[in-house]
Amino acid sequence: MMSLNISAADNNLCLAEDNDCTFVLLTHSSNELVIVNQARAEQALSPFSTFKIANSAIGLETGVINDAGQTLSYDDTAYPPQAWWPSVWKLPKYNLTSAYKFSMVAIYRQLAKDIGDKQMRHYLKTFNYGNQDISSGLDNFWLNGSMKISALEQVKFLQQLHQNQLALSEKTQQELRKVMLAKMTDDYRIYAKTGAGKVDDGSMLGWYVGIVETADESYYFALNFNRPTYQQMKADRIALAMNHLKQAGVID
Repeated sequence: MMSLNISAADNNLCLAEDNDCTFVLLTHSSNELVIVNQARAEQALSPFSTFKIANSAIGLETGVINDAGQTLSYDDTAYPPQAWWPSVWKLPKYNLTSAYKFSMVAIYRQLAKDIGDKQMRHYLKTFNYGNQDISSGLDNFWLNGSMKISALEQVKFLQQLHQNQLALSEKTQQELRKVMLAKMTDDYRIYAKTGAGKVDDGSMLGWYVGIVETADESYYFALNFNRPTYQQMKADRIALAMNHLKQAGVID
């Protein structure tokens, strides 16, 4: 394990002295971990929408969802549209790919209810996902509820997922790759998910977690950090993670 001590001059990165952020990178072939801020990397936090990775996998594996292109709906009496919803949460229809891309919360709350308590608990135990605690509500435990996961646990989950160690069917794995693909170049592919939400101190917690595939290696990363507002968090989230991946030589 390597712990990075990044200088304060690198203000476009998570700094070693900044307790409000962490970045973790796991290289598959060597199992080497690079960590910025060990204590923060071990801190269990709400996964927010990064849980959509696990939720999607469980939905596909249980057959609640057939494939990435299936039209999905939700009970709008249980989850009525709100004035503050972004326009991408008000589209006429969704499938798993678009619901994941736009992080459509109501679709995923409905999906969790359709999966059901018993199967959700079973798969979270199988995945060894965070603290596996869904006691605060089947349709909201990942939204600053009882479910907590650390950045270190995120990368280990992603490694197991990517290396087919979670006993998921080949179809589930293939469909999930379609859903998770965030960027593709001639040199690498990134499969990832953002997450964000207000936490108890009033700040916004932001996540970006994912997998980088190159021709000869696989990497797993997790960034989390706090910012005073959603706008500040959103502006930094993906950029910070990409800067760390570039610094580590994972991407150009």
